[in-house]
Amino acid sequence: MTPSHQVPTGVTMPMERRRQLLATAQERDFLIVEDDYDFEMSFLHAPSPSLKSLDQTGRVIYVGSFSKALFPGLRIGHLVAPAPFIAEARRLRLLILRHPPGHMQRTTAYFLALGHYDQLVRDMRIAFAERPTIAARAIERVGLEVSGAATIGGTNLWVRGPDGLDALRLANAARKSGVLIEPGTPFYDLPKGPVPFFRLAYSSIITERIEKDISLLADRLHGGLQE
Repeated sequence: MTPSHQVPTGVTMPMERRRQLLATAQERDFLIVEDDYDFEMSFLHAPSPSLKSLDQTGRVIYVGSFSKALFPGLRIGHLVAPAPFIAEARRLRLLILRHPPGHMQRTTAYFLALGHYDQLVRDMRIAFAERPTIAARAIERVGLEVSGAATIGGTNLWVRGPDGLDALRLANAARKSGVLIEPGTPFYDLPKGPVPFFRLAYSSIITERIEKDISLLADRLHGGLQE
């Protein structure tokens, strides 16, 4: 589960549904793996409580990663679960891969303990706060539609194109103009036709370029998708 920002739409799971899910897990005797993806990036209000923080019966396994907020090559994450589960997970991991270098783990631990990670998250929220709004307005101006509720947080927008659009073809065409999008096709199980949805990230682009690049995307869309 990705309750903070569902992948790919970016929708946040309401509190009522979170409680219902926990009750169902208890009733039907199953575990929930919570991947709290992009929970730090909440712009209009404080992040919602995680499923794990609401869990009273040990049904939730909480996982997360520092690789996105810090840097991809870090390969350090975290796991919150009952002690027996963590012990078994450690044994299983030894059979799959070696742990990250000890000095990287210690450096990350110090980074957290000294409050630098919290400051980084605050800085990222300030830097990203206006980008989804600017992007959403630009998207609507060129005749596209922001679907879901990604404008309240996260680092992507889930965009719907015109009916009949093939997002795969649009992605290939847009790449020629230096604009990268993620087609929505892989998120569908056996789609019956072209998928008009795609994800547009704004975390790696400066604010001043957002409108220009969305205009380039629209030119490709309305220009017949010549690849």
